[in-house]
Amino acid sequence: MFRHDRCDRLQRLALKSGCRNCRANDPAVLGSFITVPAAFVVPKPDRLSFEEAATIPTTFLTAYYGLHRQAQLQPGERVLIHAAAGGVGQAAVQLAQRIGAEVWATASPSKWDVLKSSGVPQVMNSRSLDFADEIHSRTNGQGVDVVLNSLNGDFIPKSLEALRSNGRFVEIGKLGIWTAEQMQAARSDVGYFPFDLLDISLQTPDLIAQMLRELMADFQAGTLQPLPHKVFALQDVVSAFRFMAQAKHIGKVVIRIPDRSTPDTPIRADGSYLITGGLGALGMQVADWLAKQGARHLVLTGRRSPSPSVQQQIDQLEQAGTQVLIAQTDVANFEEVRHLLDTIATSMPPLRGILHAAGVLEDNLLQNQTWAQFDRVMQPKVAGAWNLHRLTQHQRSTFFVCFSSISALLGSPGQGNYAAANAFLDALSHHRRALGLPSSSINWGPWGEAGMAASLSDREQARWAAQGITPIATEQGLQILGDLIDRRIPQAGVVPIDWSKFSLPQGIIPPFLAELLTTAPTAAPSEIRQQLDRSAPIDRRRLLMAHVRSQIAKVLGLSSADAIDPQQGFSDLGMDSLMSVELRSRLQTSLECVVPTSLAFDYPTVEAMVDYLLEELFPTAEAPEEPIATGSTGAIAADLEALSDSEAEALLLSKLNGMRY
Repeated sequence: MFRHDRCDRLQRLALKSGCRNCRANDPAVLGSFITVPAAFVVPKPDRLSFEEAATIPTTFLTAYYGLHRQAQLQPGERVLIHAAAGGVGQAAVQLAQRIGAEVWATASPSKWDVLKSSGVPQVMNSRSLDFADEIHSRTNGQGVDVVLNSLNGDFIPKSLEALRSNGRFVEIGKLGIWTAEQMQAARSDVGYFPFDLLDISLQTPDLIAQMLRELMADFQAGTLQPLPHKVFALQDVVSAFRFMAQAKHIGKVVIRIPDRSTPDTPIRADGSYLITGGLGALGMQVADWLAKQGARHLVLTGRRSPSPSVQQQIDQLEQAGTQVLIAQTDVANFEEVRHLLDTIATSMPPLRGILHAAGVLEDNLLQNQTWAQFDRVMQPKVAGAWNLHRLTQHQRSTFFVCFSSISALLGSPGQGNYAAANAFLDALSHHRRALGLPSSSINWGPWGEAGMAASLSDREQARWAAQGITPIATEQGLQILGDLIDRRIPQAGVVPIDWSKFSLPQGIIPPFLAELLTTAPTAAPSEIRQQLDRSAPIDRRRLLMAHVRSQIAKVLGLSSADAIDPQQGFSDLGMDSLMSVELRSRLQTSLECVVPTSLAFDYPTVEAMVDYLLEELFPTAEAPEEPIATGSTGAIAADLEALSDSEAEALLLSKLNGMRY
């Protein structure tokens, strides 16, 4: 609706004159009761969300009237759009590009990349008067055909310098604009078109209605797109105005108004909910939870058909009244995802929520990873999330939740590919929020009874426990999932941690954890290190030998350390590169010292490692050189002088043979 730039659902619509296009409860304007001229109201295109629709009326009407009706911009002409990163400016860029004109733009330097990414290569500084000279230089003195101006002061005469003979100057500014007489005196050849859209709406309301209908047809067809926007909830309206006052936004700032016609809940019986990776153990737990929250239409994807146990769970959901669509879909395949979404759109209620939980593990140390391993891990996470984003960004959904991993925040030995894939999910969530779209990325720790972590070996689970990280109970995790969906937080880490035990390799503490760790209880000194410090040198080797063997047994998953031969190579024992990293971390923590990453490779037996660690923990002092007795040099020289040539030769040969040269 023009003049308000608001879009909501009306409980009652009162019009000055009959509105044949609108009905009560149609998407229209903010408020339960409102009086508005019928000419200023058009139905919202189905493909747009309410927030997207709110970016359109004033911005596109202003640009449309200025460029189409006034300047009559033609294909191939050059148009200079000032403040092109603003609302009207971005609308004008789209309209000019659709006409086929050549767009020249000014904006603050921090916003240049946005304009260039939208197909505007000629971008200049809106805070400098150099743009006129740049235009003359780049056009060989020809200049531009049309100026869409919103700046005042010296920018007006400078813009005229950039305007070619018989050009058109469209003025949408309000303060400090020139009169027709001033323009005539400065450039009598120029067509001057200052206007105020509000005045035009009062004088010719039917023209506004006609332009709105023309624009909405283009938005419905997809030839025009809503402006970039940042959305704030109604309760955050103060933050929204503060953000707008900083003038750092691109496009529009939009306030989201709660939909009062339906219950304010993210999970509803009249919507469909998609779970990727939905045929796995964790996916089925989430599906069951959604059904208990009131969802009646679920879509579960997986690349294989459901196992007998999963099929049994699906049967139970259907018997309880939940429609379940099983889709053998590779979410990394764009066309397969498109087909799935088309199926949902034609055979199920509107898609209101997406939970992207697909993923695979393929662990290895970074230096041993291949691109094929990275690709296999990234396809379901990265390509899958991006396909879902691209194909649903113009739909109105309640939530878009990515199941990320704590590995993207804390790192995890051997999971460089997995951490990178999940970091993409985190970044995508923030990107969607910047576009005004719903999104949350949850950096989950290991789940206890479901998910990939539940299938880890005892050794791998013990590694988590040694770091103070305990598994997430399923019931607790699902409750947290519901809380985060309700709160609409862009990113959250969820992991139970005992901060007194928590440690990272080499003591590296990320800045965002520093405060938690400094307030956590101080860890008790290492027991083995205290024993070594108190022991006599003769006992230290025995104690350290027993400790190293016990740590190796834990890493290898052995029930006893007795079977470990101190002289047997670690590779013969079955230790791989990931295990060597874990052993190093265990020893570094328990002995309270820094040891090299290559410890197990440089000292590949228990004996060699113990010798090295003893020297590092308790370096032996260098024995002082024995002083040479006074006069001894002279005595040795005298003895040599007393030898015959044959005796001296025999002594020299004996010394050389003793040196084994």
